[in-house]
Order: sequence, then C-alpha cells, then structure tokens
Amino acid sequence: MLFLAIETSPILAKLLSPKSAYDFRLEDQETAIKTNVLQNKNQREALLKTDNIINDRIYSDIEKEDELYTYKRKKVRELMQLQADAFFKHQKNAF
Repeated sequence: MLFLAIETSPILAKLLSPKSAYDFRLEDQETAIKTNVLQNKNQREALLKTDNIINDRIYSDIEKEDELYTYKRKKVRELMQLQADAFFKHQKNAF
C-alpha cells in the first residue's frame, strides 16, 4: 500500500492542483499544431477540388474541338494501315 501511495501521489497532486503556466503553454502548442494540420488538410482538399474542376473544363473544351478529332482520326487510320500491312507481310512470309 505504501508503494502504491508513493507512486500515485504525484499524479494525484497534479490532478488536484490548478493549471499552471506550463499547462497553458502546452495546450497552446498542441492546439497550434492541430490547427496547422487542419489548415493544410483543408488547403489540399480545396486544391484537389479546384484541379478537378479545371481538368473537367479543359477536357470538355478539348472534346468539342473538331481539329483534334480529325488529327487523332488520321493518326489512328495510319496506325491501323501499318498494322494491316505488318499482318499481311507476316502472313505472306508464313507460306
């Protein structure tokens, strides 16, 4: 019992004593760190939301461009022709 009383007395004394300057400074530091983390989190979320909105606008504008569509169509046609030629050559060499 004596050992238990000796070990718990500092804890009981701290709980019963009024808050000191140290307690206020510790609380101030803890809340400052918490506030900083929350601000950074909110900024990252706002940045992500803004980036998504900008990307959606950009891609919707690109989607409406006929010039880009015709350019991609031309390139895909060339690619398909090259694939067909390569397949024909491969089949021709097989016999």
